[in-house]
Amino acid sequence: MPNEKDKLETCLELIRNNNILVLSTQGEPYPLSSLMTYANSDDASEIYMISRKNSNKWKNIEKNPQVSLLIDDRDGKLEKRQGEIKALTITGIHTPISSISERADIIELISKENSNIADLFSGPECEIIRIKAESFQLLDGPDKAFIRTKLTKKPLNDFTS
Repeated sequence: MPNEKDKLETCLELIRNNNILVLSTQGEPYPLSSLMTYANSDDASEIYMISRKNSNKWKNIEKNPQVSLLIDDRDGKLEKRQGEIKALTITGIHTPISSISERADIIELISKENSNIADLFSGPECEIIRIKAESFQLLDGPDKAFIRTKLTKKPLNDFTS
């Protein structure tokens, strides 16, 4: 039976081993969900995406920086292995990028992870969405759930409870 450390590591592996997620923001009058490509920090505590400043998702984040992200591993499992699909919901908050060098580092990281679209999102009309993870909810198949809240109180690599 996996312990909390193993389950948390599964969450971090899902973040590190994928590059597509669903970003949900709160808009008016409805929430908005967007399929996004992403990169992550080394410790997987931050998720980076790029958006145009005139997009609804960016406008929503400016008004309410709290978001939800969904990452899963359904590729290759939909037909015969649905019970093995893992889905991770991350709640987090957008934190603006404060320095030019930090912005350049994140743009480079995103470009490495997603080279096929890097040119589309390199202009001044684009902005980095940086989400600091606050909680995880992992579904492992249809009936096993793990919830870890208050991730920001200690490093994600600190597995002690």
